[in-house]
Amino acid sequence: MGAEDLQQHPQPSADDTITILIATDNHLGYEERDPVRGQDSFHAFEEVMQIAYEKRVDMVLLGGDLFHENRPSRRCLHETLRILRKYALNDRPCALEFLSDARTNFGPNYDTVNYEDPNINIGIPIFTIHGNHDDPCGEGNLSTIDILAESRLVNYFGRATNIDKVSISPILLRKGLTYFALYGLGNIRDERLHRTFKAQNVVFERPQGELACHDWFNLFTIHQNRAPHGPTSYIPHRLLDDFLHLVVWGHEHQCIIDPEFSGEGGFYITQPGSSVATSLSDGESVAKHVGLLRIHKQEFMLEKIRLKNVRPFVMHSVSLCKSSRLYDSALKKGLERYLQIRINNMIEDARAIYKTQLMEGLPFVPANLGDDPKPLVRIRVEYTDELDSFYPHRFSLSFSDRVANPKDILLFYRSKAVDASKLTASQLVQKSANGQLQAAPAPINVHKVEDLVRNHLDSDELRLLIDMELGDAVKQYVDKGDTAVIQRYVLKSLDEVQKQLKRSVSVIDESVIEDELRQVRKTRQQKQEEKEEEEEEEDKIQHRSPSDSVCSTNQNVAAVSLADAIHESLHLQS
Repeated sequence: MGAEDLQQHPQPSADDTITILIATDNHLGYEERDPVRGQDSFHAFEEVMQIAYEKRVDMVLLGGDLFHENRPSRRCLHETLRILRKYALNDRPCALEFLSDARTNFGPNYDTVNYEDPNINIGIPIFTIHGNHDDPCGEGNLSTIDILAESRLVNYFGRATNIDKVSISPILLRKGLTYFALYGLGNIRDERLHRTFKAQNVVFERPQGELACHDWFNLFTIHQNRAPHGPTSYIPHRLLDDFLHLVVWGHEHQCIIDPEFSGEGGFYITQPGSSVATSLSDGESVAKHVGLLRIHKQEFMLEKIRLKNVRPFVMHSVSLCKSSRLYDSALKKGLERYLQIRINNMIEDARAIYKTQLMEGLPFVPANLGDDPKPLVRIRVEYTDELDSFYPHRFSLSFSDRVANPKDILLFYRSKAVDASKLTASQLVQKSANGQLQAAPAPINVHKVEDLVRNHLDSDELRLLIDMELGDAVKQYVDKGDTAVIQRYVLKSLDEVQKQLKRSVSVIDESVIEDELRQVRKTRQQKQEEKEEEEEEEDKIQHRSPSDSVCSTNQNVAAVSLADAIHESLHLQS
């Protein structure tokens, strides 16, 4: 089936056409304490839901990272519930017939999809997976989305119970002559999921029995790295099953919503991107859209709709290396004046962008950001030598009443003197005073957690713990605030060792026990190394995405402190 065949408008009857509003990465609660940007994520999400309501869609599909924080504030939860209740709850009948098993799709506590629950009036069903920001963790392994699901405002699907052998069961829906199979998989660490795919341990379940005879439109929602950040730190298209018709890709924030055909996978991909900018990067400066997807039998059409309530963002780059006049140390004031002019022009450009948003957006959506919101502005400034007497913070504050991000308008970065791709991973280089290249230590924010654990927990008292496993536990503690994860891991390790000793040691002899302990550790270490074998090359890569096992500077400090505390605690217990 060619691209033109798939993209042609589905013929006639609305009774046989499923309409779906698709959006991803809403990041509710992002910068909620900022006096200027605090409501941005909520304004954008309310616009998404308002479009769904006014367009009378059959359902809304969200591709993960509904929340920005794993543990959102009460205010964030309250605002989210307000928006969902306002638009999802109404007396409109839902035309979708639910054909699959709710317990298989949503968990053992659910015997039906939410719009068939007689105790609540759902007019717009919402289906969502989790992302890396709102994934399950902590006691009970719950996500914040579980709270929304328990309140019956959303249908939460795509959670893998076994990440080493993933079975993806579809949500089966029908409207007239159109049979729709919705597959979803919440975020799993990219390297681990890549390994599971390569081992052919990811299975897409297909409709069985009488349902198997129908022609299904198969859509898959995923929240992983799409762009390669390393050999295994993304999910290549070729790993996905070729029976799919369309893949909705979350996690990537750049809006590439027009469907692209993947020659590797044999399906179409749409990447809606985020509805709010969470970083001052080129990808976030692209216009934000959501998609109105219409499915008729095995054909589809995607209409992109530009969001009005997105703060305008303009980003430029300046190279002082190519402008000696500005770079002359005697003309620092000239540099300041030049940057001031550039920023003033960018503010005007942002105003023009916002006017275009208002014109291209739907007329029934109010402009909650106002007529002239403060824009986001970023200039990346490349330089080679020191910038004496230039203070970016003081300079930027002069625009505090005109831009939304006065503290980080300017980003200075030194031009690369050498080709970093030709260096080994452990060799970052810098110039010494005499111009010679010398090895520089890796910055703290690129250490892997397991390396920190290995370095700080290398002692006899901890010989029963596996550094890679404990590294994952430490990362959950730091990233997710799961204060009980270390205790659970230690107790699990001790339980496994005790069971092994009971099976293999019949005589209480210290030397025999010591030998057996060494063997137990060796066996456990080998098993873990086999699981991590495909990630060996990734360990050498310095630059990783936020979803990889990397700590920021503060997280590294926390991880080291935590590691020391574990060491001391177990030493005292021993």
